[in-house]
Amino acid sequence: MSKDTKPCKQKLTRQDLSKLYHRDRNDDDSAEDSWHCPFCAAEFASSQNLLRHVNQPSGRCHPSLHPSILQAGGNLRKSLNFGRTDYGNGGDNDHGGDNDYGDEDEGDTYPHDEMDCDPPPSPPPESEQQSNNQPFAEYHPRAAKIIEQGKTFMDRFNEHPHSKLRPENEYYPFASFEEWELASWITRSNLTVALTDELLKLKLTERMHLSFKTCKDLRARIESLPSGPEWKAIPWETKRPVKRPLTLFYRDPLECLQALMSNPLIQDFVHFTPFKLWTNAGKLVRVYNEWLSSDGAWDIQKQLPKDATLLGTVVSTDKTQLTTMTGNKQAYPALISLANIDEEFRMKASNHAFMLFCLVPIFKFLEKNPEVAGVLVNREYHAVMEWTLQPLIKAAKVGVLMEDPMGCVRWGFTPLVSQIVDTPESLLVACAAANHSSVTQANYKQFGDPFLHPPRTASYTLTHLRDLAKEYDPWNDLEAYIKAAKALGLNGVHLPFWREWAFSDPARFLTPEILHHWLKMFYDHVCKWCMQHVGAAEIDFRFSILRPHTGMRHFKDGISRGKQTTGREHRDIQRYIVGVIAGAVPKEFLKVVASLNDFFYQGQAPQLTDTDLQKMTQSLADFHAHKNAILKAGARRGKKGPINHWRIPKLEFLQSVVPSVRISGVPMQWTADVTERAHITLVKDPAYNSNNQGHEAQICRHLDRLEKCRRFDLSTSMANAGVDFGQHLDDRHLDQCIQEDEPALSVNSTSELLNIIEPVSRLSGTSRSQVNYFKQSSLLASGAYPQAPQPYRTFTSTDNSTAFHLSRDHTGRQITLDDLVTKFNLPDLPDALAAYLHRARNGSLLPIGGHRPTLHRTDLHSIKKLEYWRSVRLQSKTFHRDKVDVPATINAWPPDDQWKKGRADAVIVNDDPAYCWTKSGMEGHVVCQLRLIFRVVPQSGYAQPIGTEGFLAYVQKFAIVPQENPNGGGKGKFPDPTSGQYVLKRAKRAGGVALGDVVPLDRLRAAAELQPKFGREANRKLTKETSLDYWDDFWLSRWFTKEFYYSITS
Repeated sequence: MSKDTKPCKQKLTRQDLSKLYHRDRNDDDSAEDSWHCPFCAAEFASSQNLLRHVNQPSGRCHPSLHPSILQAGGNLRKSLNFGRTDYGNGGDNDHGGDNDYGDEDEGDTYPHDEMDCDPPPSPPPESEQQSNNQPFAEYHPRAAKIIEQGKTFMDRFNEHPHSKLRPENEYYPFASFEEWELASWITRSNLTVALTDELLKLKLTERMHLSFKTCKDLRARIESLPSGPEWKAIPWETKRPVKRPLTLFYRDPLECLQALMSNPLIQDFVHFTPFKLWTNAGKLVRVYNEWLSSDGAWDIQKQLPKDATLLGTVVSTDKTQLTTMTGNKQAYPALISLANIDEEFRMKASNHAFMLFCLVPIFKFLEKNPEVAGVLVNREYHAVMEWTLQPLIKAAKVGVLMEDPMGCVRWGFTPLVSQIVDTPESLLVACAAANHSSVTQANYKQFGDPFLHPPRTASYTLTHLRDLAKEYDPWNDLEAYIKAAKALGLNGVHLPFWREWAFSDPARFLTPEILHHWLKMFYDHVCKWCMQHVGAAEIDFRFSILRPHTGMRHFKDGISRGKQTTGREHRDIQRYIVGVIAGAVPKEFLKVVASLNDFFYQGQAPQLTDTDLQKMTQSLADFHAHKNAILKAGARRGKKGPINHWRIPKLEFLQSVVPSVRISGVPMQWTADVTERAHITLVKDPAYNSNNQGHEAQICRHLDRLEKCRRFDLSTSMANAGVDFGQHLDDRHLDQCIQEDEPALSVNSTSELLNIIEPVSRLSGTSRSQVNYFKQSSLLASGAYPQAPQPYRTFTSTDNSTAFHLSRDHTGRQITLDDLVTKFNLPDLPDALAAYLHRARNGSLLPIGGHRPTLHRTDLHSIKKLEYWRSVRLQSKTFHRDKVDVPATINAWPPDDQWKKGRADAVIVNDDPAYCWTKSGMEGHVVCQLRLIFRVVPQSGYAQPIGTEGFLAYVQKFAIVPQENPNGGGKGKFPDPTSGQYVLKRAKRAGGVALGDVVPLDRLRAAAELQPKFGREANRKLTKETSLDYWDDFWLSRWFTKEFYYSITS
């Protein structure tokens, strides 16, 4: 329904509900049954919420649009078979009533189907807990009580002085919705002031009769909109003279956290109760994912007053370059976020979960001694951070009242739980000297030790600082103080910003950082070792002849010439490095690289169990057990020759990863990928569009305008939709709401809100949504698209583990079987198809490559025409979260001038329906090369052959070469003990012909990466087009994708 269309004034009343549902008008809403909309079947907790929903004038469920249902009457509740589950009180988002939390050390426990969402508050019976093998959660009993009802996001919006003018014009200070839409677009674009003025002077624009004529006027209107946290600027005084006066641009970080926490767009993704998660009710194996699932969150909550809400603060600082080539302009942005927000949501830059709260001045002192100047810069960093973060430091001690997205007031405490920084800055934050660890007491000579050193705790550092202050004045005896501090492994900072921050310890909040610590270490060290030993030319050639995959990076020129590589390229190299160097390096060398790869991949999982942590510990132990092979091979070299030590700071960090997971949750949530992206959108882009004068001020004003636009867009779209987000009116006001022309529509979830409102810009998430072939298949199967060609081009496997998508139209014209054999050069195809039809009639389609009886091709007489496709898209579900993964394209091209044997990709095929991919590893699965995707075209006058109703594939099998059982007991289908990869050999029949079979297409499960076993030197005749077809021995790369890794190692 358009905005201008008004339905008639008919409304549903409580009397109507009593007739429709056979309930008394005065029935209590806490009765056994819930209330459901008679038009869309949506469930509501109370009758008043249902009335608001159906009486929304512009809604699809307005009674005027469904007269037949109203006339029918009857007991809709019974006929629709709706029931209500009464969960009682409790839970993170329970907004009413007090809870009797009981003893501090006893938590509420119950099975939990979805590990990253809030639980039902009431536990099931004890007998069900013991028998249920579902993940099992225990929630802290004294946490996150709601104090009172406060102000919602819209309440704050309506407090603005302009709100008095909005009954006549919702979009004031803009004349109309259309004018606001244009103003928002101009503000969000990268148009300069001059270009904006030029746009507003165009004849077409002038005919719009806009209320603003210049960019200056437009920006003035934007800046008059309701504001979030306000930017401030003060002169910053230093103890020692600097080259030019400094200005600190900042805003209250507590207000930033409140702006994040009260935003309706995070309601579905924010939680407040620490919990412990186990794999099942036996409580033997812990599971770690979000920060709230960690022991650190649980321990802090135990120390807080009863009913307090723990709000984990996440801070990120990193100096960034604003100008290129010339100018040498830099900025030092400090970002803030809330650890209570789900990791998956927080780590997407498009969700705006990180806010810039400070631009640390770039200090340049007149001090001539570079060592002293460096210490002065470090001290000023801590002084700025302490001054700006003071509201959070105070709140961590005594708490502060804050409002959640529903407008409920909570007593919040704000410890620092993670500071996302790179390696040098971690030393700055921890006050550790160079050549020391920032998280442990290890020095550079101990970086290669195979064990964890004692942590560099806050008490350890502060004790040394107090002892130093007794002997030296930090300012009057500066040089002596610095010398004594460095002798103790300190950097000369005497007042760390975190020293009075309750529950905040650098040994804990300096969390592992994947981008700078792991991927940078991999490229700067592991890749260099491999290139040094194998040779740059040889390793480049090996990378260049690997089979390319659609949608993935292919290194056609190798990897040795990279100058400014990114984290994405480092990840891409990791996929292939072990198979590339295998055969050209000693076995122990290969073990070192494979062990580190395993550690990095295991640590990037969104969820880790105690078993996973044991695997990570073992992978790191394997590295240390064999690392001397790198030194023995002379692969670790510097500018002056071989290096015979392991003084790598990032290597020492790895010992702290497993303890950090238990204290802070999985490392993936602390990666700098999102903050690096935020530096571009929040700092570099605004600076680029400035006039190159006073970058800091222009960055702040630009961000202020963007945030005001987002807030105004959300507020006006909610007001226009008549949304009541978080307000719970009592029954006294119900009749008044019903009589209003446009009663508020009660909404309490982000997903529902985004389905209702119509903002002028994308408020959260990206414009590119993830394709879901599982959903498309379900819609097709339900008959939602009756005109779709059959068999449906989108379908799922019988176990629903994989979805498939083919293009609507087949490739080329329909073709005979003989022509298809010729086109794809598959002389074995007729016999394989005849064998498949024979097995299909007998109901035995498995296994692939079994004995093929001698058959006549009489079954093929009814097959006149076939259709073929050049590729299929496979989509699986993620290993840990059971969500749809990014689909992979599997190619099956016929031979051509470039691909002499055709482009036939490797694929995992299910060989036993008793086993499910992603949960059983290679058990019940085989590796094959997909040669052909086809379909038998039904012919009039012939019965459709059994087994040809859907799509078929012709695949050629690779056999797993038996390896020693790591647990003893002889050889079997096990990975190579050195590399951890399966060794494959092309399977052949007695005559040397590749072993092929026809299988239903829905038995394919995942794309695979096969790498030739190159040996000491790769065959120079190989190319990327021939390496998979003219070679018989391969490695199955376990690191092809993270999801593939988790599946094959499960």
